[in-house]
Amino acid sequence: MASNQARGKAYLSACAIYRDEAPYLREWVAFHRLVGVERFYLYNNRSSDDHLGALAPYIEDGTVEVRDWPLYPGQIAAYEHCAAEHRDDSRWITFIDIDEFLFSPTGQPVSELLVEFEAWPGVGVNRTVFGTSGHVSPPPGLVIENYVRRARDENTMTLIKSIADPARIDRSQNCHAFRYRDEAFAVDETKRLIEHPVAQTESMVRSLLVVNHYWTKSEEECLRKFTKPTAYGTPRLDAAHEHALSGTLNEVLDEDILQYLPALRQELARVERRSSEGVKHPA
Repeated sequence: MASNQARGKAYLSACAIYRDEAPYLREWVAFHRLVGVERFYLYNNRSSDDHLGALAPYIEDGTVEVRDWPLYPGQIAAYEHCAAEHRDDSRWITFIDIDEFLFSPTGQPVSELLVEFEAWPGVGVNRTVFGTSGHVSPPPGLVIENYVRRARDENTMTLIKSIADPARIDRSQNCHAFRYRDEAFAVDETKRLIEHPVAQTESMVRSLLVVNHYWTKSEEECLRKFTKPTAYGTPRLDAAHEHALSGTLNEVLDEDILQYLPALRQELARVERRSSEGVKHPA
């Protein structure tokens, strides 16, 4: 694998922590390559599935770096480690989960849009929360094509996920946002300051940037999610789970992300060909 110094500084990278999410990893990386992410700093939190096999082609070409991270729960510590470790390797890093897909509804690469935000230490992106789309069991196909129904904006919290300049991060505020050096604040896509103590915007804004949060996927996947430890902590099978399976997460048809489906299929086919040609499985 080439060193960061040899490859030069990336403009946009992504950081995520995961546990036992092998079925979703390749699609997630492939999609974010399409929107301008150049490198991926991934933290493996005690996975027992074939996560390295899923990522093998991207590890082999240096796109993905995987670090074992057994700390539990380890999300905030992983984010802070990534920011410190790669502060000189990438101009921007987006800190999102494997069930979250960052893109612009305009179709422009996220990396191109970020040029207009370089005066600020971070950009907060609102999430839209998707439900089961009526699926009881995992259907064949890709996440972005199978789950196209989401909650109404008025039923969605305006929490953000962050795209941050790692060189200006002081520490994590929570798993959604950071405290920045010089007491600076991130902005939303309209360049309004985000000063809320738990990292929320004043209103839902997602014309330029959005994170699709596939919170449940199918009913079966949702049940697994809420009954086993994840890299983020131990979910509780309570009212949150009942809400996840209720109709309120399936009220709006939202197909904005499907503009990427043809290119995503092409990228995944390319990676599959590389795998079949004998890409070395990481040790």
